[in-house]
Amino acid sequence: MKWTGLTGGIATGKSAAKKLIESLGIPVIDADQISHKLSEPGQETYSKIVSHFGNSILNPDLSIDRKKLGQIIFSNEQSKLQLEAILHPPIQAEVRRQREIHKQAGAKICFYDVPLLFEKNLWRDFDATVLIWCSPSIQLDRLMKRNNLTLEEAVLRIGNQIPLIDKVKMANYCIDNSGDLSDLEKQLQKLVEKLAST
Repeated sequence: MKWTGLTGGIATGKSAAKKLIESLGIPVIDADQISHKLSEPGQETYSKIVSHFGNSILNPDLSIDRKKLGQIIFSNEQSKLQLEAILHPPIQAEVRRQREIHKQAGAKICFYDVPLLFEKNLWRDFDATVLIWCSPSIQLDRLMKRNNLTLEEAVLRIGNQIPLIDKVKMANYCIDNSGDLSDLEKQLQKLVEKLAST
């Protein structure tokens, strides 16, 4: 099974790419989805996050307010590292479990959708890496609209990641998502055919 890392920059359209890949019948393991599940009330990881960051990060229904937590970790490197130390081990354990299930089921390719693939030096773990990118001005515009952020907040979040121009040089395959959805779909179809044949 070809173990393929799927990454992008924030708001470059990785989620849209993930859905399109899944629609082609290819499994995608999603790090963010696993992280959200582990951070739900009642989970051990949730208790660790709340005991570390305090009740001020909670919504009235006791779920974690992602915007509040995001403001803390995006403005403080130490807090970001502490959150990663809590989340990383259980996420990795769940990824290994899901990967084995797809392997046993006979999948030829399996993608792992991981936002900080290059930031965390995870590229060595994969047979191939795929970057979803777009022009920086489109990225900034999409992020402000999607997350209802000010220009300053959006720039801060993008600044927490390796610049897209550098990631393009690091990835095995690059998909330019500056266009529309059908353009993205065509590029992904070609990519999947190429991965299946190598």
